[in-house]
Amino acid sequence: MDSSIFIWKEQARNERNGGKEDGGNTIIERKNDMTEEELTGYFWLCGISGIGAVSVRRLLERAETVKGVLALSRESEAALIGPARAALLERAKEEKRLREAARRLEGYREKGIFFLPLPHPAYPSRLKEIPDPPVALYGKGKLPEMPCAAAVIGTRECSEYGRQTTRYFAAGLARAGVTVVSGLARGVDGIAGRAAMEAGGFSAAVLGCGVDLCYPPENRPLYEWLEREGCLLSEYPPGTRPEARLFPARNRIISGLSDLVLVTEARERSGTLITVDMALEQGREVYAVPGRITDTCSRGCNRLIAGGAGAALSVPQLLRALHMDEGAENAGTGEGPESGTDGEEKDRAESGSGKGAGAGRTGEKPAGEGAESKSSSGGGAGREKPKEEPPVRPLTASVLRALDCDPRTLDEILERLRERPEEQNEDCRREPEEARSGQEIPSRCAMPGLPELMEELLLLCLEGRAACRAGLYTRTDLL
Repeated sequence: MDSSIFIWKEQARNERNGGKEDGGNTIIERKNDMTEEELTGYFWLCGISGIGAVSVRRLLERAETVKGVLALSRESEAALIGPARAALLERAKEEKRLREAARRLEGYREKGIFFLPLPHPAYPSRLKEIPDPPVALYGKGKLPEMPCAAAVIGTRECSEYGRQTTRYFAAGLARAGVTVVSGLARGVDGIAGRAAMEAGGFSAAVLGCGVDLCYPPENRPLYEWLEREGCLLSEYPPGTRPEARLFPARNRIISGLSDLVLVTEARERSGTLITVDMALEQGREVYAVPGRITDTCSRGCNRLIAGGAGAALSVPQLLRALHMDEGAENAGTGEGPESGTDGEEKDRAESGSGKGAGAGRTGEKPAGEGAESKSSSGGGAGREKPKEEPPVRPLTASVLRALDCDPRTLDEILERLRERPEEQNEDCRREPEEARSGQEIPSRCAMPGLPELMEELLLLCLEGRAACRAGLYTRTDLL
């Protein structure tokens, strides 16, 4: 590998000194694939100390390929990037520097780190469209084609409401085949990535440090999970320590990889809004989860909605915004949040596509749906679809019995549930066998705590079967 790099360099020198090929054009256009020599050349160029991404971009805009950069004269280099950086580039052209770059790239591969320069065919196509794409990406895990991707982002110090809505949207999107993109930060980002992976989907995290470093340390389990089954990406070389100045630039990659950006919870001056600004500049759709006007964690989201962002009310709504009509049908029918729920999406995705990550991605109908369902997705605009039964969850019946038309606090509902433990156990015994087969169900059949109750009430509110006003819950499906 080393010797071929030097041959390639020597060819560039000969062309610069007067040798002409292909009718005098010394720049070779990139083909559909990238050779090992080209890949190592880009790795060498992106790793030159003292020459940053802006200078690399200028060189490639002029020379088009690394071979063209090697053929540039000192004068041309100085005109492009300045005399000081031109001197650094000339020193970096020494053969020992090329050998060192080849060895370093091989060392990264042995550690499971891949390198993708901007011209590489596997470089994410969406990212190429933004005004300032990274000149190269370093990654761990796998980077498949992402036909549809959504960024799920928010505050690091989220409330219980923020945690629940993040799980609901991230898991629902992942089950429909949408890649969930986040930043692996504390709070919403980590919750979103974990919920997507737990739902059997795919998640990618963009780091503000090298991909060989886990930051923050408390997200180590998720980091290792993405390393095995998801994807970790960074524009910073391995070994780069996390610094505050690196994270804003990282945010443009999160939005650039996505078709849609969803903010589940954000304070009024949250750093999440930087990502939103970049998403708007890149032409991405932005949605925010509304919250109460008295909640400080929701003020950023409410302000976004007031400024024109979409109000995220359900998973099917977002799937329609992503033009995944089939995925929206699988997540629930009809309009409004009551039509699509977390449990309903999970039941359908698991029954039709194994892990659930392939339904929206491949365009295939989940198994078990008949010809009538298949034909109705194409253009039966006036055809009325049969109304589907609400999903069955272990706590649903018990919580609905504990609710009535009189407003009740969380403590009152929890007390009523504890007064009738036999009804809770009976609900679990009545669950269909397929609903009890998962590992989550048995633990939730036990007497619920406050977090489990709040999650169930949130889903009931999203389904339209309950409502919450000023911290008091009422049952609405009896009205």
